[in-house]
Parts: sequence; structure tokens; C-alpha cells
Amino acid sequence: MAVSRWLIVIMTCVMSCVVVCWKRTAPYAQNDDDDDDDEITSNVIGSDKQQQQQQQQQQQHCGCHMVGPSGPPGIPGVPGLHGSRGHDGQRGERGDHGPKGDPGLPGIPGPVGPAGIPGERGKRGNDGEKGVPGDAGEKGERGYTGFAGIKGSKGDPAAVGRRVAFSVARSTRLGPVFQDTPVTFDVVFANVGDGFQTYSSHFVCRLNGTYLFQAHVLGQEGKDVFAWVMMNDRHRAPIHGDGRAGYGSGSQTIILGLRQEDHVWIQLNKDSALLNDYTTFSGYLLFEDSP
Repeated sequence: MAVSRWLIVIMTCVMSCVVVCWKRTAPYAQNDDDDDDDEITSNVIGSDKQQQQQQQQQQQHCGCHMVGPSGPPGIPGVPGLHGSRGHDGQRGERGDHGPKGDPGLPGIPGPVGPAGIPGERGKRGNDGEKGVPGDAGEKGERGYTGFAGIKGSKGDPAAVGRRVAFSVARSTRLGPVFQDTPVTFDVVFANVGDGFQTYSSHFVCRLNGTYLFQAHVLGQEGKDVFAWVMMNDRHRAPIHGDGRAGYGSGSQTIILGLRQEDHVWIQLNKDSALLNDYTTFSGYLLFEDSP
């Protein structure tokens, strides 16, 4: 360590001497430069003379020996070695709590832990919604025939429903008619319940229910026949016989729900003509409406 320090001191002295020598010889080495260099040199020399005059005046006052002009600043020395670490300072007082920072990003989920100990069985939950019916299973084998049961007691007689039925025909020709005309029937085969009125040839409902009606017409030779099954002045079902076949005929069957005082009859269209008793009209009650 001592040798290194002495080397640094010696190097510093050598560098200082080199700078001083260069400063003194610089004015004479620059005589051959251009006009700008000469001006700079003259300024340097003038400044040196001024320094010498000042030194002489100082020497006359104090009687000291003559001292040369001051040299330029020396080159910075080599940085010294690092010193030893100092003692630790005293621990400062604890500062105030800073504001709460923003929440950090969620961390990566950790691995699934081992299964815990099974807990106690919970209470039964509410019943869920009914699911979609599954596919039908295969048909099973036929089971054994069971024992015959005990014969039951005789039941009460069934109530006999009221009956309604009629069937009528026409025995004479009709038409050709000049306007839509009700067909009258003068032959009565049956009139159970007196629902068919002979003077108007209308069936009048006296019992609410569902009825079936059938009608058949036969036209005169070479003449078409058009007719309708009517209900309360409303056309319900058409009947047609084509006269090009000679004697045109047509039939119709219809089921109607009737209420009391509803009327059903056959109406012949304009220019149509009927032949004889092949024209018939029938109907009967299928079932009565429940009360």
C-alpha cells in the first residue's frame, strides 16, 4: 500500500513538470502559423510580461528572491482507494401508512387440494320439475291369468232416452219451378216424436241434441235437378242430379247439432224438376244433449 502511494506522488510531479515546459516553449513554436495564431501568441506573451512586472514590484517591496510565473493547472490525480465502511446510522422513526394500492391481478389458480372429510348428510331438497317422458320400453311378457272375481250385484236399470225419427217421400212430380221452392212430402213412413210437420214438410226440433239427415232426389228425364238441405234459412249441404244421364239423381247425408225450434227441410232450386217417389227425406236423433 505504501509503494502504491509513492508511485502516485511521483507520477503527479512528472506530469506537472511536463506542462510547465510546454507552456514556456509554446510562444516560440508557433511563429510559423497564420495570422490568427500570431495574435493569440502575442496576447500570451503580453500577459506573461505583465505578470513579470507585477512580480518584480512585489520583490522590491518584500526583498524576496525572484519567482517564475505560475504554471497551468495540473492534470487531475488518480482517484484514491475506497475507504472502509462506516458505522451504521441510527434507525429512523417509523413513517405513516401510505394509501391503499389498487387490487392486483388475480393469481393463477393453485392445484386442487386433497378431498376433505365427508360432511354430514343434508336435508332433502325440494322436488325438481318433471322431466321429459322417456322412450317406451319393450313390451313385457304376458302375465298369469288372475282368479275370477266375485260376481257383483245387479245394477239399476238404465234410463231410456227419448227417441226421435222420421222418414217421408214424394209421390208426384214437381217442376220445373220458377223460383227456389220448398219440397213437400205427402207420404210419411215414420214420424217418431212428431218432429216432422206434414203441412210445411219441415222437421222441427223439440229436443236438443245431435241429428243425422239423409235426402235423395230424382230429376225428370233430360232435366237437371239442384237442391239444398236447409237449416233455418241457411244452406247446409247441396244435392245435384245431372240430366244428361237421362234421369239425374243425387243424395246427401249430414249430421247437425240442433236446438229447440230449429227447422230442417229440402229446397229445390229454380228451373229444377223432380220426378216421383224416388225423392225421399229422413232423419233421426243420434243422442240427446246432456242437461
